[in-house]
Amino acid sequence: MGILFVLLSIVFIIICLLLVFMVVITPSNEGGMAAAFGGMGGDTFFGSKANQHINRFTIFLAVSFLVLAMALNRLSSGAATTERTKGRVETILEKSKPATPEMPLPGGAPPTPAPPK
Repeated sequence: MGILFVLLSIVFIIICLLLVFMVVITPSNEGGMAAAFGGMGGDTFFGSKANQHINRFTIFLAVSFLVLAMALNRLSSGAATTERTKGRVETILEKSKPATPEMPLPGGAPPTPAPPK
């Protein structure tokens, strides 16, 4: 996985936090309780054009979130597939090794047993 996966994960976490923050501060289109009772609910905290900028930035963050989520998924599943394939290859190689017969040692020493599998 390496450094690319770590960097993308850090960026992904930052985008997640920013996305939550942007959704929380997004002003509603309705006036809320103040408009229901005839009060002044039309004022926004960030100004009159802020709603457009907040919406654009939120859409950018949402698209970035989805793209990074798919990229991280692809990277992590590729690494897992590589590890599984590596394990299968090692298992196949171990099975295909010829068994070493027990050979008597010169000088009449008893044969050594084969290592357990």
